[in-house]
Amino acid sequence: MSIANILIRKAAPDEVRKVSTALNALSGVERAVVDMSTNRIAVEFEDDVTNLNQLRKTVQAQGIDVLSEWKEPF
Repeated sequence: MSIANILIRKAAPDEVRKVSTALNALSGVERAVVDMSTNRIAVEFEDDVTNLNQLRKTVQAQGIDVLSEWKEPF
C-alpha cells in the first residue's frame, strides 16, 4: 500500500468532486481525499494494482492540471 500526493491547480468544488469520484472508482484505490485548502489529493492505493502514472492520468482526464505528484510508502 502506498500514498500518492497529487498537487493540482486551484479547481472549482464540482470539478474536485468529479476527480475524487473518478479516483475512488479505480481498481486498487482504497480512498482518495481532496484537501481544498492546499489543492492536494491524497490517494491510498495498492502498488501491485495501480500506479502513480494511472492516478495522474485519471486526474488529467477530468480536466484538472497536475502540478506535481509523489509517492510515499504507507
